[in-house]
Amino acid sequence: MVTCVPGLGDTTIAGRYRVLHALGQGGMGTIWLAHDELLDRQVAIKEVLLPQSLDAAARSEALQRTMREAMAAAQLRHPGIITIHDVLSEDGRPWIVMELLKGRDLKQAVATEGPWAPERAADLGLRVLDALNAAHARGIQHRDVKPANVFLTDDGRVVLTDFGIARLEDEATITASGLLVGSPGFIAPERLRGERGGPESDLWSLAATLYAAVEGRAPYVGTSPLSILREALTRPPDPPMRAGHLGPVLMAMMAREPYQRPGAQAAEQLLRRVAEGGQALAPPPAKRSNRVPILVGGGIVAVAAAAVAVVALMPGDKPNRPPKVSGAAHPTQTTEKPTPTPTPSKAEEARFHAPVNLCRTLTAKQIAALVPGAPQGKRDGNSCEWTLRGIGLSIQSLDVDEAPDPWSAELDPAKEEYVNKSNALSQGAKITWQWPEIGLKKGITQPRTHFKDLKGIGDEAFTYDLVNPKGQAEHVTVVFRVSNVNIEIDYVNVNRIGKGDTLSQGARGAARWVADRLNRSTE
Repeated sequence: MVTCVPGLGDTTIAGRYRVLHALGQGGMGTIWLAHDELLDRQVAIKEVLLPQSLDAAARSEALQRTMREAMAAAQLRHPGIITIHDVLSEDGRPWIVMELLKGRDLKQAVATEGPWAPERAADLGLRVLDALNAAHARGIQHRDVKPANVFLTDDGRVVLTDFGIARLEDEATITASGLLVGSPGFIAPERLRGERGGPESDLWSLAATLYAAVEGRAPYVGTSPLSILREALTRPPDPPMRAGHLGPVLMAMMAREPYQRPGAQAAEQLLRRVAEGGQALAPPPAKRSNRVPILVGGGIVAVAAAAVAVVALMPGDKPNRPPKVSGAAHPTQTTEKPTPTPTPSKAEEARFHAPVNLCRTLTAKQIAALVPGAPQGKRDGNSCEWTLRGIGLSIQSLDVDEAPDPWSAELDPAKEEYVNKSNALSQGAKITWQWPEIGLKKGITQPRTHFKDLKGIGDEAFTYDLVNPKGQAEHVTVVFRVSNVNIEIDYVNVNRIGKGDTLSQGARGAARWVADRLNRSTE
């Protein structure tokens, strides 16, 4: 059992690490100097302090998630990413054992030296971007890139710290209590809106960090953390005054919507041009958007500022438009859709250019396993369904904005539509739906639960259930993407309700079969 109090040394963790003294605070935790008795070396240990508001179940879940995410981050090997030596659980708290860095962070450097030259900041940005790219390639996001987490070592390294820990804190608090963890002025707008964000959100935070390096202040400042969050939610940052050729690059990387920003490869090219003394982008017109008042309604905003972290309950943000929830079951969404968060572009081409008959994507044997005795599939435009009384299976391709039909979409818009739908449906809500062909002629309203990302189905996939008052799945939906086409599977079978996970297994099996057939059709 460990009882650590700031200033209290000679406490041993796991019988191996002797705590000497506190080094300072790091996002939601205390950083301790310790001695590794086994390997006879000094290390830094982060004591992760979970929010006090969590109940026992939520605390246990957050602890396990913390351990998993820290162990995932420990697999990263890159000179620009702090090395994690060990991950421990003791006294009901996670402890992260890391390499001990000597030097100072970027926040301290700017405070001491003053604003940096644009070329120097761009060079630092390249090194941090390289570290982020290495992590993103392993599916790990940082989620708290800021000057205090960019460490400049005495031997010339630029090291991104708190890697993986910021991500797990974000997920644990959002899952348990709707809280967002981050630092005011450095959180991407989509994450402030409560969306999951992605690698492009880390790049926004990187640009905000470089902005602080050349300007000597964060992109958003205010009299309180709440005022800073309000500014970041309602207007673009002021154009930097000291950034020179780096200014337009930073403004492009901090565009309001993720799809408006340059991807990682483009950002690297732009930063490299500035680092080498050239002009990367022409400056934008001298024009500033009007401020938009923010109404905090339908929610509460509460900010508690620690040394380098803030925990804020999300405001009642008003999304741009309601989601398009389609399918044979004709659901009607009862909550609105978050602002789109598309995925970054990839150098690949769309594989589909003409409609595929979805009725032919399943074999007779596969259909019989899901809808025994069903008549021939009924094709209706870009969908197909097999129905009996109380049983229904539907497959349909989903529309993509500005595409003449679902099978003619470009790759990036198809990816964007998938992420938009995933973001909208990942939030708990109720859906009213009906399916006359299976005997459900009157609308039924049910909670949407059990949202989950799936592996091994197409390029990416997720699922959710509509459940009855007993919490049993009555209607299972799977959405997946194969190249430039998004497909939705809806499955209802009253004979399987309450029989374990068979309904979900049936929907996922159908999705896997269809995705495999579509992949084979383009080989």
